[in-house]
Amino acid sequence: MALVLNTRLVLAALMAAISPAALGVDPHMGGEMKHVMVWRDASSLETMIDDTIPLPILTDYDETYTGAASVLNGTWYNSQYGWVVEGFWEVPPGASIWIERLSGTPGLASYSGGTMTTPAFTPIFGTAGSSARIMWDGRMLHNWYAAVEPGAYEATYTVYFGDSQGTPLNGYAPAIVTLDWYLYCPADANLDGFVNALDYDLFASAFEIADLAADFNGDGFVNAIDYDAFAEHFEAGC
Repeated sequence: MALVLNTRLVLAALMAAISPAALGVDPHMGGEMKHVMVWRDASSLETMIDDTIPLPILTDYDETYTGAASVLNGTWYNSQYGWVVEGFWEVPPGASIWIERLSGTPGLASYSGGTMTTPAFTPIFGTAGSSARIMWDGRMLHNWYAAVEPGAYEATYTVYFGDSQGTPLNGYAPAIVTLDWYLYCPADANLDGFVNALDYDLFASAFEIADLAADFNGDGFVNAIDYDAFAEHFEAGC
């Protein structure tokens, strides 16, 4: 548990070091890639999310981006989720793979990670009046997801075989998968998306033994300054 806390507190220190309204060269992915694996099982498509990587955190880096990436300005965003083909299998003759958003938390915007035919940061999955579905060529695809209001977010998608217009092929069952994100909260020590007594106990345990996992401000020392900073964020919640 101390390792998880330390990782989160290091992130908090890095966030504090970012100068306000800094000009970002490239938007941040947000962490390690979290794959959404897709494969074919006879006449069905199946999906599985890599659960070895923690839930992605929607983070506001307080940076200003130029060009197409400017759609992320002023948002909390992340692009860790990556759609990938698992194993070796074939698409039915004359068909394509489609990903369609079925539902999601209001306020969650989506932008293309860039494909052979779609430039990066193009609105997708219903954002800005775009189509709710995209054609996927099977190459690894990391789209961007962004929100402007605090809170936990989720979106449910169907992955299916369809014709060139996106009409599902008869005889093939689609896969359904839900992606989850949560907002960056400095006091969420156990990374579960909530700020509660579990987080307080985890921090307090590290603080009592002067474990650097409790070095909340990242200055290399564990002292009352760290305790006060954690307490302030804890009281603010998420």
